[in-house]
Amino acid sequence: MIKAALSGGLGNQMFQYAFARNLSIKNNAKLYLNTSYLQSKLPIKSLATSMQYELDIFNIQAEISQNIFQSKFLYPLAKAEYLLRDTWNKNQWNVLQETSFNFQPEYLSAKDNTYIKGNFQSEKYFIEIEKIIRQEFQFKPTLKEENLVWKQQIENSNAVSIHVRRGDYISLKQNVHKFAQIPIVYFQKAINHIASKIENPVFFVFSDDIDWVKRELKTEFPVHFISNNNTKQTSYIDMQLMSLCKHNIICNSTFSWWGAWLNSHPDKMVIAPQQWFADNSINSKDIYPLKWIKL
Repeated sequence: MIKAALSGGLGNQMFQYAFARNLSIKNNAKLYLNTSYLQSKLPIKSLATSMQYELDIFNIQAEISQNIFQSKFLYPLAKAEYLLRDTWNKNQWNVLQETSFNFQPEYLSAKDNTYIKGNFQSEKYFIEIEKIIRQEFQFKPTLKEENLVWKQQIENSNAVSIHVRRGDYISLKQNVHKFAQIPIVYFQKAINHIASKIENPVFFVFSDDIDWVKRELKTEFPVHFISNNNTKQTSYIDMQLMSLCKHNIICNSTFSWWGAWLNSHPDKMVIAPQQWFADNSINSKDIYPLKWIKL
C-alpha cells in the first residue's frame, strides 16, 4: 500500500495524488490518502488559508481517510488526532519525506508500504503515467448556466487564460515571505508575447481579486473577466475553464499550473513567471515543463 499525506489547496493535493498514484502503479499497490492534516488546521483565516479535501471533483483511484473529529468546533481534538495518526504512520511505514523542492529521481524508486509527505511539484514525478493522470483529473461536475456560456465563448475563440492570484498571497504574512509577488507588468509582457504569436487572441481573466485586475490590467485586446466562481465550493470551475483555453498565462500558483497542464491543445503556449518564490536562492526549475515559456 502507498499512503499519501494531503496538505494545501486543490493544486497541491493534485501534485501529491499524481506522485502517489505513480508509485501505486509501479508497485501494484493500493493507494490510500490521509486527509487528517487538512482537518487539523486552525479555522482562523488571518492565521492560515482554509483547507479541505478537494479531490472529490475528479475520478481518482484511492481510498480516503478522514478524521473522526471533523467539526471546526472540535479543532483541539482534530489536531490531536492528526498528530497521533501521523506518528503512527511514521512508525508503521517507510517514510518518504520530501527534503528539497527540486525533483529527486530516487523518490520514484520508493517501494510498497511507503508513507509520503511533501509537495512533489514537478510533472517529472508522474509524467510516465500522464495519460492516466489526465483521465483521472477529468472534472466530474458538468458546467451549467453562466459557466456553460463561458465554455462556449472559450471554445469559439482563440482563447488565452490569465490567472492572477492575490488573496492569501498578500494577506497572510507567511505567504508574503514565501511566494514572489508577481507584478502586473509580467502579465502585460505575457499578453504582448502571445499576441505576437497568434491571431485574434481573446483573453479570459481569472482571479480572486478581479476588481484589482480590472483596474490595473491594460490591453487593447478583447478581455473577459470571470468572477462568478469565487467561492470555496466553486473555485475549481476556474481551473476547469482555464484548461479549455488554447493558451495559458499563469502565475506562481499550483492551481494556476494545473489549469495550464490540463489544457490538452497540442500547440498550446504556456507562459509562467520566471520567479516562483520570494527567496531567489530556491531553485524552482523543475516545476516548469520544458516547453513552457518563462518571462
